[in-house]
Amino acid sequence: MVGKRIFVLRNSLSARGVDFIQLAVGILLSALLLLPQPGIALPFFDRLPKFKVRVLENRELQEWLKDQLNEQRKSSSVLKSYEDPHDVARYERGTLEKLLRSRGYYDGRVRQSVTGGEILYRVVPGRQFRIKSLEIDMPPRLRAGFPGVGLQVGDPLEAVKVSEGVKKIETYLAENACLLDVDVDYKATVIHSEHAARLVYRVAPSPEVHIGELSIAGATSVNEDYLRKRLKLSPGDCFNSAKLDAAKLRLLRTNLIAGANAEVSEPHDGVVDVTFLVIERKHRTIRLGVGYASDEGAGVSAGWEHRNILGRGEKIEVETRVSEITQSLKGELLVPRFFRDDQDLAATAEASNEDRESYQAESVTIGGTISRRHTKHRTFSIGSELKFSKVQEEGEESENYNLLSFPLGIKIDTTDNLLDARSGATVALEVSPYFDLKGSSTRFVKNTLVGTGYLTGEEIRFDPTLAVRIKAGVISGIDNLDIPADERFYSGGGGSVRGYAYQALGPRRLIPSTVPGEPPTLSDPIGGRGLSEISVEGRFRFTETWGGVLFVDGGNAYADPQPSFDDLYWGVGIGVRYMTSFAPLRFDIAFPLDRREDLDDSAYQIYVSLGQAF
Repeated sequence: MVGKRIFVLRNSLSARGVDFIQLAVGILLSALLLLPQPGIALPFFDRLPKFKVRVLENRELQEWLKDQLNEQRKSSSVLKSYEDPHDVARYERGTLEKLLRSRGYYDGRVRQSVTGGEILYRVVPGRQFRIKSLEIDMPPRLRAGFPGVGLQVGDPLEAVKVSEGVKKIETYLAENACLLDVDVDYKATVIHSEHAARLVYRVAPSPEVHIGELSIAGATSVNEDYLRKRLKLSPGDCFNSAKLDAAKLRLLRTNLIAGANAEVSEPHDGVVDVTFLVIERKHRTIRLGVGYASDEGAGVSAGWEHRNILGRGEKIEVETRVSEITQSLKGELLVPRFFRDDQDLAATAEASNEDRESYQAESVTIGGTISRRHTKHRTFSIGSELKFSKVQEEGEESENYNLLSFPLGIKIDTTDNLLDARSGATVALEVSPYFDLKGSSTRFVKNTLVGTGYLTGEEIRFDPTLAVRIKAGVISGIDNLDIPADERFYSGGGGSVRGYAYQALGPRRLIPSTVPGEPPTLSDPIGGRGLSEISVEGRFRFTETWGGVLFVDGGNAYADPQPSFDDLYWGVGIGVRYMTSFAPLRFDIAFPLDRREDLDDSAYQIYVSLGQAF
């Protein structure tokens, strides 16, 4: 491929483009930081009247009461049924009185008034009741080592802290006793004349026992020994109801069990027998999906899976995807707990056909990956993959490749939801050496780093989430055009830079004109050895089922393996989210900020799919 000229199209933002970026970022930050504060209602999204809470000489209590009322307004179906502000005021007055008592203000008074459709709550909390005496009634042999409930005489009588004391006693007993039943309650006797209270915690009497026989009932197709190992319990263990709950949760997490319960026998000779009653899930699932992107067209997918093909949680999955530019058929076998409880094996086979503007590729890929969970949030992986492909670039002869790769990866994931994360972060690094078994000089290393982060303002109206994604990639070892076209980096499209067509960004070749005197033309994008992408989203939830998104995407691909975040193409857009029970259904429309003449045919792009963009 010596002699081919590559033209790297640089992005030179006009003044108008810079202004557009500043405007888009300004709108996004304003929406996140300057959202209406609690007590301010917006038409359509909130029909409840505005309100104010005034507490003399206690600003902290005033702000807390205001926040609690605002939280109630988000979820109370009763409030949503009221149309008269006076009805709302009477209902919320009762709520404020309960909240005062929960903080120890048992003599507190609340007055409400409605003026011009706005409610004003005047709160006189009075003196805060404090603990006069504190007793903990439990067996002396257990009481000796108990560190305490975190309260002492003279502390305010606050409901949350009192309840936390119950939890501390229950946790202590679970870790230091073998009680058949752990029953902890408390009694608070309020003395109004002294603005005080007597607080007594009581532990109900219960025998101490150990686990006897363990058995599982209800399993039909799932191997019973496999389920028994998931319990992580043994005869002779100290009985603990929390351990039983954890065992039931582990059964459910196998994804083979729909329901699990534990039956405990009557004590005999200091032991109890435990039987786990399980209900198996349906192990087969058929999936159908549709999607649309204006740059890729419509697409459909269908899949079938069996989550217990060999009786020990092995899952086999077959999926096909068909769109205007790609068609694929993929099969995967997942073997959980492969030789270790923290290790999985995934074996895959895939046949695909791609008909893109810059290249056509037919391939068959087989491979396997072993993943090991090092910690709760950290996973390491190592694998091997063999890919047989036939690739033809625009204006070139087709070439065959037999690529063998050994991908190595590490992923750190602290997010709270795979398809709709609202907090946490992810970092994923993959390093994949490639070798062509045909004996050619096609040897290269492909490195990809992806990071995401999510932060939600739960105390702000519409629960705004700031979501950020950064992606960088480098391919080293050989020249750009010696790398198979379907392995290079491309940028642009729904999972990349929205607003630009799929794989529309990056280097292009100069194609000499066949007509004497006419200038050369640019080819379609040829992909590159470097990749840089960044995306910022502001996500909002207007109701339980509807949400919206403002986003800014930037990215580019480079012929040289030196990704840069200074030379990016930018796109901005808005989107709508419909929250299903499984994942958000998203509709996005995006606009390129620096539309290129003769290269970007459309002034906007539309994307419809399931799940957040990242």
